[in-house]
Amino acid sequence: MEKKALEEVSLQIEEGECVGIVGETGSGKTTLVQHLNGLLKPSSGKIWVEGVEISQAGTSWVKLRQRVGLVFQYPEHQLFEETVFDDISFVLRQRKILAAEEVEMRVKSACAAVGLDYEVFRRRSPFELSSGEMRRAALAGILVQEPSLLILDEPTVGLDGPSKREILREINHLHRSGKTVVIVSHGVEDLLKIVNRLIVLEAGKVLTAGSPPEVFSFLLENEKLTFLVPPIYRLCCHLRAEGWDIPEGIYRVEEAIPVLDHFLRRGSAGEKAIPFPSSQMI
Repeated sequence: MEKKALEEVSLQIEEGECVGIVGETGSGKTTLVQHLNGLLKPSSGKIWVEGVEISQAGTSWVKLRQRVGLVFQYPEHQLFEETVFDDISFVLRQRKILAAEEVEMRVKSACAAVGLDYEVFRRRSPFELSSGEMRRAALAGILVQEPSLLILDEPTVGLDGPSKREILREINHLHRSGKTVVIVSHGVEDLLKIVNRLIVLEAGKVLTAGSPPEVFSFLLENEKLTFLVPPIYRLCCHLRAEGWDIPEGIYRVEEAIPVLDHFLRRGSAGEKAIPFPSSQMI
C-alpha cells in the first residue's frame, strides 16, 4: 500500500511572490508545503529556504519556523488559550526573550495586519469568535513571529462569502507589505486577484507552472484538470475561436466585463451577434 506522496518535484519560489499551489485533493499540495518549514523531511532531494539547505545537519528548526510561517487548513482548530491575546502571544511568551511591552506591541501589530481590533478582541475567548474571526486570530498567531515567508493551506475553506473576501483582502495586504506568500487551494478562482503565479500538482508531480493565463491555456490544450480553468477564461477562448477579437490572457471577470460589453453594444447596433456558448461549455 506504499505510495510516494511527492516525486521529482522541482520548483522555485522567488522572494516577494504570491504563488498559488493548486490541484486535486490528494495531489500532494499540503505534503509539499510542510517540507518548507521542516515539518516533513524529504526522503531524497534537497530544499533551500532563503539560500540555506534546510535538510543539512545543524539546521535550527525553531529559527526556520520563525521565518516560515505555516497556517494549517482549519487553523481555528489550533486555538486553545483562554483569551485571544494569550493565544496570539503564546509562542512569544514561551520563548521568554521579549519584554511584556514588546510582546504586546507585536500582538497589536499582528491584529492590525489581519483586521482584528486589538482592544475589542484581546480579552475575548477565541471560541466565541465567528469562523472568519477565528481564522484571522490564528493567522495573527503566526504573524506575531514576523515570518518572511507565509504559507496558507486552504485559507478560505469553510468560510462564507463575506468572510472569504475579508481573509483574502488581508492576505493580499500582507503580500503587498513585502511578504512572500504561498497559498494552497484545490480551486483557483478565489486566488486570481492576488496570485502572481500558479503551480499545478497532479499525483505528486508538478504538472505545469506559470502565470494564470499560461496555466489555463496548458490545461485546456492538454485536457488536464480543466475544472481549474475559470468559466470566464473558457468563454473568452470560445469567442476568439468564433472569430471575435477578444484579447488573450483575460481570466478575471472584472477584466472581461468591459470587453464583452463592447461587443454586446456592437451586436445591439446591428452588427454580427456574439455566438455565446451553452452553459455546459462554460
